[in-house]
Formats: sequence, structure tokens, C-alpha cells
Amino acid sequence: MKLLKPLIRTGIVLGSLTLLPHVTFTSLIALILSAIVFELLFSVIKPILKLLFLPINIVTLGLFSAFLNIFLLWLVTYLVPGFHIGDLVLFGTQLSQFWTLVATAFMISIMQSFVGVFI
Repeated sequence: MKLLKPLIRTGIVLGSLTLLPHVTFTSLIALILSAIVFELLFSVIKPILKLLFLPINIVTLGLFSAFLNIFLLWLVTYLVPGFHIGDLVLFGTQLSQFWTLVATAFMISIMQSFVGVFI
């Protein structure tokens, strides 16, 4: 159950992101697969990358961690064929792929902390 809880939380968060117009899943299988890949990357690869880039993270006072999150989110969209994050239109301005990933990673972190309270 300890391993299943973060997976369920991530699945709920990614599933609720489909309410936004720029996040799409082609099927329920793509949603489940993206939750699994997301959790694997963030629980296995992220600690290794944080340790590897520790000097840069110290120099930037922890700001580089946000770039690691954005990179790992992009990697999930690259690895899972049915998961797509399109360009976000904010106040009539179309944001690039990078800024869309920044906004989406920010929304994911807020929603994960909110859902984590209930699960």
C-alpha cells in the first residue's frame, strides 16, 4: 500500500489536469502509464540528478530543482506516447513549450500537496 499511495495520488493529479485545455491523454491506459512513468522518474531518477547537480543547485539557491522538475515532466511527455502537453494560451498570449511546462509543473506540485492531504 505504501508504494500504491503515491501512484494513486499522481494518477488523480494527472487525471484532473485534463480539465485544462493544454493537457491531453488519448486513453485511460495512457493516463495510468504516465502516472507510473512519472512516479518512477520522480522517485528514482530525480534523487540521482539532484545529487549529480548539487553544486549547481547550491549556487542557484535551490532554483535549479525547478528546472529538474520541468525536465522530468518533459521526459514523461516524451516517453509516454498518449500524454501531450500543448502550448498554453494565457491572457491572449501563447506561451512556448518551456513556459507551458513551467506552469504545468507548478500546477502539479500544488495539486499533489492538496491531494496528499486527503489520501
